[in-house]
Amino acid sequence: MVNICKLKCSAIPELKNKIVLLENADPGYDWIFMKQPLGIITKYGGVASHMSIRCAEFGTSAAIGCGDVIYELMTRTKSVLLDCEKGVIKPLVQF
Repeated sequence: MVNICKLKCSAIPELKNKIVLLENADPGYDWIFMKQPLGIITKYGGVASHMSIRCAEFGTSAAIGCGDVIYELMTRTKSVLLDCEKGVIKPLVQF
């Protein structure tokens, strides 16, 4: 079970060993990787997006561009199972 962190611009939370939830991410979010997250989930983006490429470079698990339904489900959970090898994104503990 991994806690999810819903990132907001007003404060920079501790991200180490957490999965970061972002609506979208551009090159301005590169600082996230210095905080050593376990994974990143975004609503928008694709395989050729900047965030996908950076996740591959850092070996960070990611679900980039998962869409409205999955993203909205993740906004209502405290922890998530993100298994990229099996293609699984599953909420574990909901609010």
